[in-house]
Amino acid sequence: MKKTLASILCFMCVTLASNAAGIGYINYDVLSKNYSLAKKYTNNLNNKVNSIKTYTAQKDKEMVNAKTQAQKAAIKKTAVAEIEKRQKDYLLTRQKYEADLTKKINAAAETVRVQKKLDAILNKDSVAAGGVDVTQAVLSILK
Repeated sequence: MKKTLASILCFMCVTLASNAAGIGYINYDVLSKNYSLAKKYTNNLNNKVNSIKTYTAQKDKEMVNAKTQAQKAAIKKTAVAEIEKRQKDYLLTRQKYEADLTKKINAAAETVRVQKKLDAILNKDSVAAGGVDVTQAVLSILK
């Protein structure tokens, strides 16, 4: 019985190993630095952050120059509302960009997976050892 079970297990391992095409992985850091759309989105988000910083600095100066507590309170009230609005816009834009990039990268990764007959493509950070780097192949489809 043990020999039969061991034989079946060995046969299954050999069969599975011969059918396995392999695992690919993507380095997202490389994609974010080399994919033009990712760079564009990053620049847009950085511009939004810089706009918030500039606005905040401007309102800080106005607060320092305000003569009365009422003026300071009015400046603070409008500034807080505007900053919250800009932060919300930033977060919504970031979510939109991330969803768009994820959709495009996943579609390109699926094309590469089929072309290279891989079983799966993972994030590089999820692979402890082995695998095939398909980052450049995915990037070439994205360009």
